[in-house]
Amino acid sequence: MIKWLLVCMPAAIAASWFEVDPSVVFALSLAAIIPLVEVMGDATEQLAAKLGPTIGGLLNSSLNNAPELIIGIVALSHGLGSVVKASLTGSILVNLMIGLGLALIFGGLKFGEQKFDRHNLRIGGSMLMICIFCFVVPAVFEIGTPAGTRGLSIEISVILLVIYVLNVFITLVSGRKGESITPDEELDESNPPSPVWKSLSILAAAAVALAMVSDTLSESLGPTAKALGLSDTFSGIVLLGGVGGIGEVLSAVRFARSGRPSLVLSVTVGSTIQMVLLVAPLLVFGGLLLGQPMDLKFTSFEVVSIVLAVLIAKELTKDGEANWMEGILLIATYAILAIGFYNLPDMTAAAGIVKP
Repeated sequence: MIKWLLVCMPAAIAASWFEVDPSVVFALSLAAIIPLVEVMGDATEQLAAKLGPTIGGLLNSSLNNAPELIIGIVALSHGLGSVVKASLTGSILVNLMIGLGLALIFGGLKFGEQKFDRHNLRIGGSMLMICIFCFVVPAVFEIGTPAGTRGLSIEISVILLVIYVLNVFITLVSGRKGESITPDEELDESNPPSPVWKSLSILAAAAVALAMVSDTLSESLGPTAKALGLSDTFSGIVLLGGVGGIGEVLSAVRFARSGRPSLVLSVTVGSTIQMVLLVAPLLVFGGLLLGQPMDLKFTSFEVVSIVLAVLIAKELTKDGEANWMEGILLIATYAILAIGFYNLPDMTAAAGIVKP
């Protein structure tokens, strides 16, 4: 049903070409991104179907982050560094709060108590805590040496990329055995996945289309946010972060309803980890190549929100079991944070960012 929104893609491009009101262009672009992200997610799952839970989950979490990277690079090319950083925060919150929360709700309503692999929970929790440091350290460092944040961010980005490569290696070499086949998975086996070449072609076409729509979205974001009285931080966190993370949310809910909780963790927690280890440093280097300001110095409220999201998600799943009520708590936490960001003034100046 969501794929009907694909008609918004040519409409958004045409509206931008004919210089229609920026708010209309922004709304059409935002609507067009949703089905494009879903198309990329479906193609990714087709590729991952033959690779098992470990590699399949790794592929899903990696390629499901492609929309955030594409949107971020295009937005950076338009000089929207503060919005890009806010969208990173938003994607992390969406993965841990909305994606995991909805998965717990839908999975819990269908299967009752859901059980997770405690080993994977410990590994994922440890990785999330390490990821927090890449946000906390620049924020603290900026207090004493504001001018050195860019250089520090580049050095941290190199370390994050090294950790990402090592994490992929360990995941592939020592991947744990997946869950037993459920009736839902048996139905999936009766419907074999598409050929690899077809899935790759769909991924490539959707990525190009997403880049085109992201361009119209970035051009119309500033005027639209100004007209609606929205700050850069709120626009990035709630609007771009929410739309960019729709792929992970849909995948997490799909896996939860088919009784595969380990893949739920791979897509939500794993995607969050790779957002920090891969997407964030690539955007830092992308900003360097594009000559645009991009670092890992986030506002204090963004850092606090990310830390709280990680701690709450860890607390609710640390015993290896979860139910639908815990999913509601995660959704409620996101709603509280979104209200907080909406009521904050524009924090661009507070972050030390100069708008182009």
